[in-house]
Order: sequence, then C-alpha cells, then structure tokens
Amino acid sequence: MLAASVLAVLAVTGPDKLTGKWETKPSPKGNVTGVVFKEDQSFDGYVNKKPFTSGNYQLQDSIFELTDNGCNGEPGKYRIIFFSNNDSFRLQPIDDPCEERKNGMSKLVMGRVK
Repeated sequence: MLAASVLAVLAVTGPDKLTGKWETKPSPKGNVTGVVFKEDQSFDGYVNKKPFTSGNYQLQDSIFELTDNGCNGEPGKYRIIFFSNNDSFRLQPIDDPCEERKNGMSKLVMGRVK
C-alpha cells in the first residue's frame, strides 16, 4: 500500500520540466553550451562537450535559483521563461551578485536535447 502511494505521488509530481539535457545553438564561433539538469537538483555545464561548471539548482514555479562552483559560492536567482511547448527556455536575472555569470546567463537561450 505504501509503495503504491509513493508511486502515485511520483507520477503526479515527477521530475520538474527542467530535468534533462539542454543546449544552445552554435555561436558564431561554433561553440555549443550545454547543461544537464538532474533529478537530484544538481547540474553539470559544458562548452563543446568539455565540462566547465557544476552545482545545484532549485526550480519553484518560475523562479530558478542556482549555486555553482564559481562566483565564490554566491547564489543567483532568475525567472525562467519556458516557450515552444516547454522545449526552450531563457532566463531573466532577479538577483545575482556575480556579474560575469549574470551577463552570460542573460544571453542564453537553451533548447531541450531529445
């Protein structure tokens, strides 16, 4: 009975719509930025399939918060905007003291990799 209840809750809540692999289109220089968001709310970021960052995230409604291995451990807070049937997203900064991360994140448009 307990197992059925747990499975029912998981079926309803499931992983958030961010879980999975996302990538940008190639930049003018040919670089592709990607992120894998995991169900345990951790993520790994890469450029041209080479790791460059990792950390943890939270997604509550449209508020996306992250802490990565840069920016002296300072967290960043963004509004996530999904579009194209939730297969793409972009981020609007709400509060991020790390200017370099904020500038990079504000330019990203990510698409789900299927």
